[in-house]
Amino acid sequence: MKIKSFFIASVAVLALAACEKPDPVKPVQSLDLKTKSLTFEYTGGTQSVSLEANCAWTAEAQGWVTVAPVSGNGNTNVSVIAAENAGEAREAKVVFKSEDGTAKAELLVAQASKPDDTNPNPPEPQGNVIKTAAELADFFKAAPSMTAEDEWTIEADIDCGGTVVDGVSSFAGVLDGKGHKIYNLVVECTDAKTGLVLSNAGIIKNIVFGSKDGKDYDGKSAIKPAAGKGGNHTGLVADNMGTLEKVENFIPVSFEANADPGARVGIGGLVGNSSVASTITDCVNHATINAVGEITQETSIGGIIGFAQANEIKVVNCVNAADLVVNLPVKKVIMIGGICGRTNGEVLFENCENKGAVSYEQAEAPSTWMAIGGIGGVYYNGTKIMNCKNSGAISSNLLQASRVAGILGTLNSGGRVEGCTNSGDVTINQAEPNANWETASGIVGLQEKDSKDAEGNQRRNYVVGNTNTGKITIKVENTTSHANRLTAAGIIGIGCLDIEVSGNTNKGAVSIENKADGEAFSGGIMAMAIVTDVVMKDNVNEGAVSCKTSDDAKSCAGGVVANAGRYPGKSDVTTVTVTGDKNVGAITCGNTAMVGAIAGFNLGKLSGCKAGGSVNGTKLTADNLGTLTQGSASTGSAEGTTLAN
Repeated sequence: MKIKSFFIASVAVLALAACEKPDPVKPVQSLDLKTKSLTFEYTGGTQSVSLEANCAWTAEAQGWVTVAPVSGNGNTNVSVIAAENAGEAREAKVVFKSEDGTAKAELLVAQASKPDDTNPNPPEPQGNVIKTAAELADFFKAAPSMTAEDEWTIEADIDCGGTVVDGVSSFAGVLDGKGHKIYNLVVECTDAKTGLVLSNAGIIKNIVFGSKDGKDYDGKSAIKPAAGKGGNHTGLVADNMGTLEKVENFIPVSFEANADPGARVGIGGLVGNSSVASTITDCVNHATINAVGEITQETSIGGIIGFAQANEIKVVNCVNAADLVVNLPVKKVIMIGGICGRTNGEVLFENCENKGAVSYEQAEAPSTWMAIGGIGGVYYNGTKIMNCKNSGAISSNLLQASRVAGILGTLNSGGRVEGCTNSGDVTINQAEPNANWETASGIVGLQEKDSKDAEGNQRRNYVVGNTNTGKITIKVENTTSHANRLTAAGIIGIGCLDIEVSGNTNKGAVSIENKADGEAFSGGIMAMAIVTDVVMKDNVNEGAVSCKTSDDAKSCAGGVVANAGRYPGKSDVTTVTVTGDKNVGAITCGNTAMVGAIAGFNLGKLSGCKAGGSVNGTKLTADNLGTLTQGSASTGSAEGTTLAN
C-alpha cells in the first residue's frame, strides 16, 4: 500500500515539472580580432583592424596610441592611430572589453625607433598640426629653423607628463594654440637666458601654458635655469622681438643670479626683455616670479614684461593676476612693476591692469635706489601709460630711497600717465631708522627730467585725468638730508621739472607718520612741486591729508599741494602754478605755519582755486578762507580763491 502511494506521488511531481518552462539561456558575449598585432614606422600613422563582436564593447589604449571609435555594438572596423616616435622603439596594447566584462581581445602595437640624426638642424615634423606631446617635442626641436612662412596650429590640449625640455633657442614662425592648453611641462635652460623660447621673432598666440583647466596652476610646470646657469633675461619668452597675443601663463618663472651679464636684466611673467619694436596684446600672467641669489646688475621685474627698452613696443589689454613679492638682496637699482619694471623708449601701455600685490621685502638695501608701481617701476623717454588700472597692494619695507606708487614709481623724460585708476593701498612701513629720501603716492611717485624727441622738440611730462581711491601711508623713522625729503600724495609725490598735473582726482587718505624730526610733506594731489615749470590745474582732492613728525616742527600738509616751490637745501623757485584746483578734504598738520586747504607752503601762484574741508579741525568758511587757504609761512600769491561747495 505504501509502495503504491509513493509511486503515484512521484509520477505527479514529474508531471508538474514537465509542465514548467525552463529559463532562457543568455548568449555568451564574445570578441575576436582577426589581426592580433600592428607595426608602425617611427613617423606614426593610422591603420585599421576588424573587430567581430556580438555585444556592446569598449576600447582602452595607452597614451601614444589612440583608437576611433572607443566604443560600439557589434562588428566594427576600428582605426588605430600612433603618434610620431621621437625616441626608442616601443610597444603598447589596445584592450577591447565586452559590456559584461566576460570577454576581451588584445591588440599588440609596436613602433620603430626614430633613426639617428646627426643633423644639428632637425627637419620639421611632417604637417603643421600638433596634437600630442611627442609632436610638440618635435616642434620645439624644429622651431629654430622655421621662418615667418611656417604656420603651426595646436589642435588639442597637451599633457606633457612632466617632460623636461631645454629652452627653444629661437622662433620666427606662427604658432596658434587655438585656445588649447599645454601643461605638465618643465623647462630647464642651459643658456644664460631662461625661457620656453629664448628669442621670439614670430607670433605666438591663443595658448594657455601651465594649467589643465585654464583656471589653476597644474602644480608641476616650471621655467628655470639648469644647474649653474641663468643670470640673464628670464620669462616665458626671454627676449621678445615679435608678437604675443592671447597668451596666458601659469608656469612659475625662476631667476638665478649665477652670473653678471654686464648689462641690465629683465625678468617677466610673459617676457623678460624686448629690445626692438614688438607687441604683447590680450595676455594674462598668473605665474609667480621666483628670484634667488644676489643681483649685482640693474634689474627690472614685471608681471607681463621685465624691461621694454625700445621705441614702438606696445603692451595692450594685458593683465597681471599674480603677486610679485621680491625679497632677494640687490646691489644695484631694482625696478618692479605689476605690468613692466622699466622702459627706455616710446613704449605704450594701454588698458592694462594689475590685480596682484607688488612688494619688496628685504632688510639689506640696494647700493643706489629702487622703484615700485602697480603698472611700472621706472619709465623713460616718452613712455605712455593710458587707461590702466591697479587694484593690488603696493608696498616696501626696505630702508632705501623708495619711489612707491599705485601706477608708476618714477616718470622720467617726457612721459605721460593719463586716464589711470588706482584702488590699491600704497604703503612704506619701516621699523628701523633710516636716512634715505622716500615717496609714496596713488598714481606717480616721482617725476624727474624732461627730454627731447627724435626731431629735437621738447617733451613735457603729463599726469592727466587719473583717479586714486587707495590709502597712501608712510610710517618711518626718517632723518634724510636729501633735498627730496619724505613725501606722500594722492596723485604724485614729487614733480620737479617741466610737468603738467591736471584733471586728477584723489579720494584716498594720505598720511605720513615720521618718528624722527626729518622734514615730511603730505599733499592731496602733490606733495612737492619743485625746481621749475610745474603746472597744476583743475585737480580735486576729497581725501583726508595728514603729516606728523616727532616734534611737528618740520611737517607740512596741503589739500592740493604740500610744498609749492621750496626745494630744501637748494634754490627755491616761483614757477609753480596752481590754477582751478579744489580741496574738500580734512587737512591735519602740527606745524600751523605750513598747513593749508590748498597749499601747506607756497612760493608760487595759486589762482581760481576752491578751498573747503577743514584745516586742523577748523571748517573753512567765508570768514577764514583767506587765512586757511595756504600756510602762514607762504610768500607766494593766492588770488581768486572761493569757498568750495
